[in-house]
Amino acid sequence: MAFFYLGDVHFTHNNKPKGKVITMKFNVILKVMIAVVLAALVLGGCAALRELTYTGNTDGSDTGETEIVYLSSGSEEPAETTTEEPSESATEAPTETEEAAETEEPAETATEEPAETTTEEPSESATEAPAETEAPAENTTAETDEHPEAVSDTSVSASETYGDFTITTGDGQFSRSGSIIKITSAGTYQLSGRLEGQILVETGDEDTVVLELCGVTITYGSDSPIKITSAGEVEISAKAGTENVVNDTRSVKTVDTDTQGEGAIYAKADLKIKGTGTLVVTGSYNNGIHTTKDLKIQKLNLKVTAYNNAVKGNDSVTIKSGTVVAISTNGDGIKTENTDANKNGEVRGDITITGGDVTVYAAGDGIQAAHNFTMAADEETGTAGTLTIYTGSYSSYTATSASTTSYKGIKVQNILSISAGTVNIKSYDDGLHADYGTSFTAGGKGQGTIEISGGSVTIGVYSPEGKTMGGFFGPGGGRSGWGGQQTVSGADAIHADYMLNISGGVINIDSSYEGLEANVINIYGGEIHVKANDDGINATKGVTTPQINISGGFVEVEVPASGDTDGIDSNGTYTQTGGIVIVKGPNNQNMAALEADGTRKITGGTLIILGYGKVTTGGNVKTYSASLHSSGTHTVTIGGKTYTFTNSSSYSSTTVLSDTSVS
Repeated sequence: MAFFYLGDVHFTHNNKPKGKVITMKFNVILKVMIAVVLAALVLGGCAALRELTYTGNTDGSDTGETEIVYLSSGSEEPAETTTEEPSESATEAPTETEEAAETEEPAETATEEPAETTTEEPSESATEAPAETEAPAENTTAETDEHPEAVSDTSVSASETYGDFTITTGDGQFSRSGSIIKITSAGTYQLSGRLEGQILVETGDEDTVVLELCGVTITYGSDSPIKITSAGEVEISAKAGTENVVNDTRSVKTVDTDTQGEGAIYAKADLKIKGTGTLVVTGSYNNGIHTTKDLKIQKLNLKVTAYNNAVKGNDSVTIKSGTVVAISTNGDGIKTENTDANKNGEVRGDITITGGDVTVYAAGDGIQAAHNFTMAADEETGTAGTLTIYTGSYSSYTATSASTTSYKGIKVQNILSISAGTVNIKSYDDGLHADYGTSFTAGGKGQGTIEISGGSVTIGVYSPEGKTMGGFFGPGGGRSGWGGQQTVSGADAIHADYMLNISGGVINIDSSYEGLEANVINIYGGEIHVKANDDGINATKGVTTPQINISGGFVEVEVPASGDTDGIDSNGTYTQTGGIVIVKGPNNQNMAALEADGTRKITGGTLIILGYGKVTTGGNVKTYSASLHSSGTHTVTIGGKTYTFTNSSSYSSTTVLSDTSVS
């Protein structure tokens, strides 16, 4: 016989065969009956409770018995309910291992027959429930007039639960050691109530474990509140209509250790976060949600706040749907790390968003992909998501003591691709950035390429007037803790170390030091509007001869009418064979609306220069007379189609070159 004691509730287990009832003695029978009935009513599909019978004394004495019978739907035989005797000490966390695996998403199903249940009373210290669990805004310093207002989030919240903790399973096995619930086999487990302890998953490497969150709060200060040390795949599902909270209350990590989980939810297995309920995760130790393998998120309302990385999947991160808020007070928002090969021979480290509403607040980089980043439409639904990113002091959560040195919107080590959806970025560093030449563990090197073929991209990079290439003290511009970091130096809205290809979509650069920058810039289509304080479009030296090639699309570039700026600047060649380009800049041979060290030639399309720009023409391109350089709004008709644009200031002159009529 196994026995343990929790307050005034006594559990006994007689090791009876399946179908027998569990006998429990209570000091206050009526309270227990009410609690059980309420749990059944509230949890609905999560709870397996179907019938309650009372056989105690009518005088209220504690010598009576309450029989709780669990019946599965459509079954006449009740399942066995078991509990384990606590050990003297908590279960020790094992050391880490990392190995990737890819699995398909199984469908959500209701549990047919609960077999194990344990219940814990909340501790005496947790008697008053706050209204909501919210990520605190660490940065409370007011913005100066020179710096934009910081942004915070109110879209996702959850109330903490203060009822008895219950875990139920119909096909799995678990044990209890003090405040640690240890799951040891594949199966589906329903969790509800409040646990001041840990859910520890240690199963076979091929096992699938499903944790159904049915209105649960898990708080732990000695390790990760939810920790998966071994499994094939683990699903954490926030059930419909429930609010769930996971709090990691450990002190901030100061040294590396193999015994501690790296996040509030930490896994050494493929991890899927899903459901249609709400989950709020807070990680004070290091990361929020972190798996050493693949991470997938879909459907649920999810808010993650962490000291370091809010969401991290070492091998990959995929977001398919739902509302996701990722907050980092000192690190990156969403991150991958590994670049070895998966079982298909593909390089790991990708971040993919194909749906949902994703908002990232980061002290460092909003998204940092060790390999590729892809924003695309979902293959099944055809719809795409929305991604909004705030970095540095654009986020109200950025700690004044944060020491990050990179706070880009999206940064990749290989290819950054946007083909659908909406991307909005407010950053203190490059909005989109692709590195070239990074060596991958699987072999090969980073291509440093950005490709935009659809969707909508809006970027605002903090770049005060008069900022020089030498750098600017920030982010925060003099805020306590930031003042000594000269980290913004020529922040670009879009920067590719090697190649930038634009063939579609709408791109709005509201502010930047340089708007578009790459070694090779190819514009085949799309609609592009750029405002910059230095160069609007710049082809810089790098892998090959710098070049700007425009064959289609609509491009409008505006830089100040005076100063050391260029509207379009190529350190190599400028070639236009199609499209419409309106470029505005200074009237100087060295600081010009359009400038190139090599050849500047237009053989097709339309080029309107407001300011200085000397270009060789060819083909059917002719010069047309127009006056479009004064400040204000102008209308021009090109090939029978009317275009409207606005000049923020006056420019010196107008030059119009086109292979079609312009008036």
